Amino acid sequence: MKQIEHGPCGGVESKPRGLMRVGAAAVALALALSSSAALGASKRRPPADDIFLDHPSQDRNATVMPSAQAKPVEAIFAGKPMLDASIARSANNVWFLTGTILREMPRDGVQLWTSDDRRNWKSLGIVHARGQRIAAPEVSVHGEALYLAYADANGCARIARGSVADPTGQYQTSPCLVENTSDVSLFMDDDGKAYLLWGAGMIASLAPDLQKLAEQPRFLKPDPALFAKNPPPGKDWPVRTRVGSAGASMFKADGRYVLVANEVTGRMRSPTDDVFMAEGPTPYGPFSLRYLAVPHASQTTIVRDEQGTLLASYNPKCEDDFALFCEQVGLAPLERAPEGRWRQSANVLTESGAVAAQRALISGEFMRDPSVALGGDGKYYLVGTQGGFGLVYPEGGINLWRSSDLETWVKSGTVFRWQGLGHDFGNVAELWAPEISWIERDQTYYIAFSIMERDVGGKTWIYRSKTGKAEGPYENVTKGPFVTGIDGFVFQDGQDVYLLWGGGNLGKLNAKRDAFDGPVRRLVDTDGEHIGYEGNAIIKVGDTYFVTGAEWNGPLRTHGTYDMMYGTSKSLFGPYTKRRLGAPHAGHGTPFRDKQGRYWTTMFGNDVTAPYRRQFGLVPLEIGDERAIRVLAQ
Repeated sequence: MKQIEHGPCGGVESKPRGLMRVGAAAVALALALSSSAALGASKRRPPADDIFLDHPSQDRNATVMPSAQAKPVEAIFAGKPMLDASIARSANNVWFLTGTILREMPRDGVQLWTSDDRRNWKSLGIVHARGQRIAAPEVSVHGEALYLAYADANGCARIARGSVADPTGQYQTSPCLVENTSDVSLFMDDDGKAYLLWGAGMIASLAPDLQKLAEQPRFLKPDPALFAKNPPPGKDWPVRTRVGSAGASMFKADGRYVLVANEVTGRMRSPTDDVFMAEGPTPYGPFSLRYLAVPHASQTTIVRDEQGTLLASYNPKCEDDFALFCEQVGLAPLERAPEGRWRQSANVLTESGAVAAQRALISGEFMRDPSVALGGDGKYYLVGTQGGFGLVYPEGGINLWRSSDLETWVKSGTVFRWQGLGHDFGNVAELWAPEISWIERDQTYYIAFSIMERDVGGKTWIYRSKTGKAEGPYENVTKGPFVTGIDGFVFQDGQDVYLLWGGGNLGKLNAKRDAFDGPVRRLVDTDGEHIGYEGNAIIKVGDTYFVTGAEWNGPLRTHGTYDMMYGTSKSLFGPYTKRRLGAPHAGHGTPFRDKQGRYWTTMFGNDVTAPYRRQFGLVPLEIGDERAIRVLAQ
């Protein structure tokens, strides 16, 4: 557990055991209290931006909610390179495993392994369809019967029935059930009725003897009626009108039918192959909107262990840069989220990399867009979008935290309140993305912040400390907003001071800092594209400029990741290299260099697979001679 002490300014001093770690109980309590406050606020008035009504950064939408004890999924099978792994368990606790065997020639038939403990596996060799090229076979157990579902070399869907007691014995094989297909799966309901699933979500019931289809096939998908109240914006349309693109299967839990499929989404700028689910009251639906359940798992099957816990097979492809391993097989336990959806257990991690295992540093405050600056006094100062989605006019303002070591943070008061703005708003207005900067040339601090007003849009204001202290008081450098657009970032280059805002707009400030001195330029990469569509910042390392920015990768907001991207240039004005991934899940963070010369970026967690959401944390970075940013493990 972390210690809580009163700071010298009446704030709260938070001392975690180690950087990036907080106590699980403290996190749970803080989230519960903050969720209640946020819920009450949302009932009082709508947000200024509709995207926050059901945003991926809300915990109810989370796919990943790791506890302090969370451990990476371990491989239980590495005997042969395998994909499309399928696992089943019999009533007497014999485990069966099959899949697509890679790099073994001739690659034919259905190979099977058994285990009594999920650790030590015995190969039974090719048990069925010898001489045929078989991909993605599925094994399942129903009573004493052992079933193999697969597509043969001609693309015909077939089901073979064998015996749990003699899995190497003879199998009774069905005729061709469906032509030109793949990823065949058998689902057997509690009443014994059997269904064939294949492809991305086709289904048809089977005759009692499993020798033919009993009906015309149909395609399972989320109920179109759900889009009447929740229309998917832009590029969300394709991914939200299906459950997945391959590997359809089904299981039943708590009286609900759960459709499972996988899809390569492109989260984190990598071909992540993720498992999605949707639920309905019958095998035909109507099904809920799809939700991401197990990141990086690739094609999966769901099985219950001895205690009744649901487990998803975890069998990533090697193309997925953020999978824990590849072409081996693990098991990821599932849990019911509070709102009812299935997701990976809080006790496991399914993503590799230093970001996936991190925890927030300040658990008692919902925050977005955190900004940290090393001040002229050798202290670090933090500001951010408070209340999770912005404090609504006229409540609150900008609070300041202080630290001497990046581990212990003291809340040191409010440095700005709405009343000091001298402006009234006719619509709902929220204060977003304050950025604090120490400008050595001026020997003072600047805070650029945005105000988003419903039906008006966002504008950026610049305030300057009148005392040269981070605590202020601050004054507006001009009489109103400085620019139209959001996400202002004030920085110094040589003896000049600049404002960067709105996804790449850059202007040099005049000597009074109340207007631009010269034209405004736009920073782009060599393709003429933005580095990040919002949350830009600049850091200079040697003679190289790094522009960072936030970008949604993969399905926009719905199941994508909000990542920190970057580009480099020898010139401040570019052009910059093509944008590359700097830190996954760390979109709209501020990079900075600490007193020891180490580099960091702030992070708050804005997507369903981030290790935490709407809380302040730090990600350690390395910026090497190759002019590249990478995340450091700690």
